[in-house]
Amino acid sequence: MTGGHLVIINVVHAVPESASAFGRDHDGFTAALEVVGRDHDVRWLNVHPYNDDHRARARQIPDADFVLVRSDWGWLPCAAADRALFGRTDVPSGLLIAGSSPAPPPARQRRFDTVFFETPWYAPFVAEHPFAHLAFGVDSRAMRNHHREHRSWDWLMVGRLAAFKRPEQLAARAGRRLAIGDLSSADPAVVATLRDSGVELRDFVAYDELAELYNDSRRVLVPCTLQGGGERAVVEAMTCGCDVEIAPDNPKLASLLGRPVADHEAYGSILQWAIEEVVGGRRIDDAVKLEAQRLARWDVWSDKARRLPRTLGIRARGIIPSRSARR
Repeated sequence: MTGGHLVIINVVHAVPESASAFGRDHDGFTAALEVVGRDHDVRWLNVHPYNDDHRARARQIPDADFVLVRSDWGWLPCAAADRALFGRTDVPSGLLIAGSSPAPPPARQRRFDTVFFETPWYAPFVAEHPFAHLAFGVDSRAMRNHHREHRSWDWLMVGRLAAFKRPEQLAARAGRRLAIGDLSSADPAVVATLRDSGVELRDFVAYDELAELYNDSRRVLVPCTLQGGGERAVVEAMTCGCDVEIAPDNPKLASLLGRPVADHEAYGSILQWAIEEVVGGRRIDDAVKLEAQRLARWDVWSDKARRLPRTLGIRARGIIPSRSARR
């Protein structure tokens, strides 16, 4: 509570209904929000544009005491919140940075009253924000080391089967290998490569089952590119006692190795404390926030203007039939 006040928190995120994880996507963050939800009213707004109700959910964004956006800078939830909160400097907000895209200049970061980041590597990019916090962890009710002597899998990989995850590197490993990810969005060529090399593939699994598979695996491979995520797999694997191998060109994931991993209680406590501080008055000045909003909107317009010739060309090709089609 903030002075005994129940805070309404709108959590803005994006998961398409077509994804295997839709409605089942649980992790350390969702568990941390359960902790926050003991004292406050946490409401989830899924604004993915593939979902039929995304416009209705986006319109609800400002209807809260605090808006928490789980997104990379400029990605779908962030863009939706930027539109919904433009000019609404009265609505406190925070960004939980889920990604590795370069942070915007400090003046643009200040459209959020607080920001949360997941790795020590990211800290310098938000060092000039006045209220930035390292916040990350696992749901320790499921993710814990069972200290098994025998583990069935030599290698496990968790995440999307897409190029930025470099899943083909699992094909080069020896022993029993398992890859888990949303097969509905998997690259067919990657799937074929892995299957041809003897890798077993499984679709998205529930969090408890994933914890069991970590505990049944000796090593976890996280060969992602710098922009390819992997933070969650690293901390979950370490918590479950797996050896973790990352790509040598990924300093972001390297900054997590060997560090203590927060449980969901500690993770939730950080989020709740920061949210209550902001709602209680620790805010970005209204004029500074409005200028940050304007700068962010200008960036969007500038990007659209830059891409306009290509966009018009694509649309023209769709309207005007090709020469062969006119014959």
